Amino acid sequence: MGTKAKFILGLICLIFLVADAPAQDFELYVVDVGPNRGQPWQVIKYDQNGQNPETFISAGLNRPQDIIFLEDQGIALVSSLGSGRITRHNATSGNFINDFATGINQPTRMKIGADNLLYVLQWGGTGTVRRYTLDGDFVDDFTDVRVSNSIGMDWDSQGNLYVSSWDARHVRKFDSNGKDLGLFVTTNLQGPTNIWFDTDGSLLVMDWTGRAIRRYNSNGAFQNTFVNGLNQPEGIEFLSNGDFLIGNGGTSSVRQYNGSGTFVKDFVQPGLGGLSTPNGLRIRLLSSFKMNAGLNDAWFNSATDGQGFFITVFPGLGLVSLAWFTYDTTLPGEGETAKLGDPGHRWLTALGTINGNTSIMTVSIASGGLFDTSTEINRRDDGTLTLTFVNCRLGKVDYNIPSINRQGSVDITRVAEDNVELCETLDAR
Repeated sequence: MGTKAKFILGLICLIFLVADAPAQDFELYVVDVGPNRGQPWQVIKYDQNGQNPETFISAGLNRPQDIIFLEDQGIALVSSLGSGRITRHNATSGNFINDFATGINQPTRMKIGADNLLYVLQWGGTGTVRRYTLDGDFVDDFTDVRVSNSIGMDWDSQGNLYVSSWDARHVRKFDSNGKDLGLFVTTNLQGPTNIWFDTDGSLLVMDWTGRAIRRYNSNGAFQNTFVNGLNQPEGIEFLSNGDFLIGNGGTSSVRQYNGSGTFVKDFVQPGLGGLSTPNGLRIRLLSSFKMNAGLNDAWFNSATDGQGFFITVFPGLGLVSLAWFTYDTTLPGEGETAKLGDPGHRWLTALGTINGNTSIMTVSIASGGLFDTSTEINRRDDGTLTLTFVNCRLGKVDYNIPSINRQGSVDITRVAEDNVELCETLDAR
């Protein structure tokens, strides 16, 4: 094959690759309810190719069901059927923050409605749909008719709410005020989970027990089996190219289908990253936030108040510097060489190049200086630090300092919000 022919062939392949690629970078978060609904319970993060798995959340869960990101708050919410609560986690690190809501009768799916309230399904108890503000305040029981083992919900174009019942094998309809409008789907289901409306107004119902996806028209009449050959399907997300992803618990994988319901591939290979039983999927677009001078401020973590970071961004130079005011790894007087009364104060500094909302920085430790003198200071590189910002209010520091054998992650917020407006203005440009 000649050079010109090879070039043309390569160009054609590139065109097909670009056409097939997602329009925007994203991460996929998979809720894993564990083998036979038992531990380990976790949320696993994958890249947009279904690769590079990372355990995002592993603590504080009990039969987790769903995850939602509140990007403006920099938090993730996870519902746990086994504990009856919804927990808050840092959206960057996954670290537990606190409880968002408690006392729920086995919460399953969560969705944010057009009224900007969080709608929560209950597997047990009264089986009503609960509503909460996005700050975690209880609003009401939106519906007054029980839907047992409720585990799927969506709205039609008129604002009517539909809820599936796994054990009763039906889908019930409510109006936009939560008033019961009766059963909508009653046929061809063995154990429905997720439901959603297609662009043509058809209702798609995932049948966990029946190993399929069923299609119904706008009147609730059965049309056809849209997808066959699934195995414990639960969890649905949609790609920008019209394809969709399904959690396939029986094979411990996430499967990809095109808009016509044809199998494309295993998007997440069976068992990758320790995946056992996926039952909730969430795509999160990667942040378009970029570091700017509005981040210049003092930052800290409330759990270690009295320690903190001074961060300065130099957009013109493409650099960011950080000074970490912290302490020794032992209390003054505890170490073999320490003297009682030693202050234990330590400064670590770091410098790195800006890469969007992230910077991988070299940590430097200084020694040998004397107070208010020109004594020469010795500096040596000692490890790395990754600084990441979700938005103008929230960030994270991941560090690895070999000399003191310390590795970890610190979620950071501003000490004061004086520069938030400047940051948001610069980010909008």
